[in-house]
Amino acid sequence: MFDQPKTRGLPYGFGGGHVLKRDVGIIPAIGWALPALVLAADLPTARADEIVDLRAGQELLERRLEEVAQVAPTMPAGSGAPVVAGSFPRSLLIPGTDVSLRIGGQGVGSVLWYLKGANTGGALGGQGGSSQYTDGQGGTGNLPSIPLAGLPASGAIGFAHSRSSAWDFSGKASRIFLDARSPSPYGEVKAYIEFDFLAMTPNTNLNNNRGSVNGYIPRFRQGYAALGGLLAGQTQGTFLDVDSLPELLDLASQTGITFIARTPQVRYTYPLPYGASIAVAAENPSPSVAGPFGAYFTDTNQIPTSSSCAALTSSSATNATNITNACLGNAAFFNPLQDIMPDFVVRGRIEQPWGHLQAGVTTVGYALNDGLFLNKTYIGYGGSVSGHFFTWDKDNLLWGVAGGEGIGDQIANNFGIATNFGGALAGQTFNATDSRSFFSTNRAFYDSAVRATTITSFSARIAYQHWWTPELRSTIDFSMNHQDVPSFGIASIRTSNNKELNLAHLNLIWSPVAFVDLGLEYAWGHRVTVANNRGDAYTLQSSLRFRF
Repeated sequence: MFDQPKTRGLPYGFGGGHVLKRDVGIIPAIGWALPALVLAADLPTARADEIVDLRAGQELLERRLEEVAQVAPTMPAGSGAPVVAGSFPRSLLIPGTDVSLRIGGQGVGSVLWYLKGANTGGALGGQGGSSQYTDGQGGTGNLPSIPLAGLPASGAIGFAHSRSSAWDFSGKASRIFLDARSPSPYGEVKAYIEFDFLAMTPNTNLNNNRGSVNGYIPRFRQGYAALGGLLAGQTQGTFLDVDSLPELLDLASQTGITFIARTPQVRYTYPLPYGASIAVAAENPSPSVAGPFGAYFTDTNQIPTSSSCAALTSSSATNATNITNACLGNAAFFNPLQDIMPDFVVRGRIEQPWGHLQAGVTTVGYALNDGLFLNKTYIGYGGSVSGHFFTWDKDNLLWGVAGGEGIGDQIANNFGIATNFGGALAGQTFNATDSRSFFSTNRAFYDSAVRATTITSFSARIAYQHWWTPELRSTIDFSMNHQDVPSFGIASIRTSNNKELNLAHLNLIWSPVAFVDLGLEYAWGHRVTVANNRGDAYTLQSSLRFRF
């Protein structure tokens, strides 16, 4: 071991395995010069065989120096120890362990301008300003809630669209992650944790949230552990094909993609020959319903402080309100969904130099159970095929199709079953100020009139990326999803639920230096409800991103 390197003479510790490369050149120089000096001096005692022995010793010395130069110097752990690269790109080896760690993420600044079609907030009867959607135009953003032409909630024709222009500046998509990996006899061990700041939801109780001090909080995106092919925790859904998604500035991505993004699960992946693999997974159930008050999920909850629905007496009928009796006219109260089984997914995949192909099948379980006389179960199923191909140079063709019966949000923006539960059944009145319905006065009769069925749905998407130069590229895409939602003769089901969504993007992205992206993107979104009411949205978005 050594503290300070020697710069003159033989390397410190020579013969013990330590040498500095800058010393390696000194020794051959001395070795080559020594025979020349002997010959030049013309020493009378030097015989020919001695010269030969000297040259042989010099050659042996050179070979020893070459061997020593191949041995990396051993440094003590702690301060002053060299930084050692980890087992995967951009990672470092934690000193004293065999764990490789990468700390990474991105900083993002986004400017989004809704020329038309921004989803409105809860003020002014649902026609107020900003709903805080800064995700973008895409499927998990503004698209499913585009204002409908001529049908504002307040009844003032055209009012919604007249307020649908908006600006949003955001840095919420900035994120950070930790990725730790270590070898083991059972395969690579991995731990991964990731956060961003997109936890803010629309129509929440906000006050000057656009100011310098805002309410944005970290959002848990991913966190899982893996041992070889076994993975447990929250990460991208097994049905999802991330590699078939285009490069967009729109943080909400396409519509109709195979979901579910970042869901808790247990998955096992088994590698096969020729770049193929097969994965099986049980994922956190997330059943969804299209009902009289729009779409809702298992975790759509009622206002915590309101009391349960109760039948009114004739003496109190004139004072009935949705506050005192909490028979709320919304999906939060009428939510009979029950998680009866995990979502099961089987996925096959092949990766080759020309690109990749992925195919998957899934099943989804549904139960409508209101705790009394309603108890109905349904099983949904579906499949998908997706992939990407390299065309010429670095250009990409990306695509995917999916469909099923009751597949739910395994296709983004779709729902699994439709029901009339929560509506006015058997001709009874049911509204926000009169809770005297068969739901409260004759529950058995009400539940017997409840109907439900799985929803047939499908989606398709395609995108093409062209590289103009090594630093400049563009992507153009189109995506759509369609679902046949039955209305059961209830008008609110027709007006509250979407039948089809369409989305297109066109962008230009420049990377002036490595890991930096600066771009501009135009997007068009189109929404059609079951009642064939329509709305359009047009956006321009720009962002600057640095990935580290």
